[in-house]
Amino acid sequence: AGGLFLFATSVPSSRRAFADRLLELSEDALRSDPTVAMELGMGIEAGGIYACSSGGGGGGGAAACLYRGSEVERLVLQFQIDGGNAWAQGVAYGVRDVGDGRVTLLALEVANMDAVLNDRSFRIPLKLSDDIAAC
Repeated sequence: AGGLFLFATSVPSSRRAFADRLLELSEDALRSDPTVAMELGMGIEAGGIYACSSGGGGGGGAAACLYRGSEVERLVLQFQIDGGNAWAQGVAYGVRDVGDGRVTLLALEVANMDAVLNDRSFRIPLKLSDDIAAC
């Protein structure tokens, strides 16, 4: 995680494993969505991370966040989508359980150049439970 050499520090070292797993889950969701495949083509990959925001997990005075009754850390990644027919970027929203380290992808948005310029994106439907607490 960390992306291009210019953005190698975009993910704090304490969150790199979390970011790597969130990118893996994002790539799986991208590849399995038929709308993304039609728009961007086959063989797409989650590429370099160029922006990251994180919080929770109890340390550093961050507000605690609960997901499925467990305290979690939050992470938002903005990343390049590689290998498709057109330029695209993704934004992944995820949590990591502080207790067992399990990472869950909560939301994933994709945008091509036109969508970015018009401040619109496509939200990939994910199968989630309804017991997400406010984070």
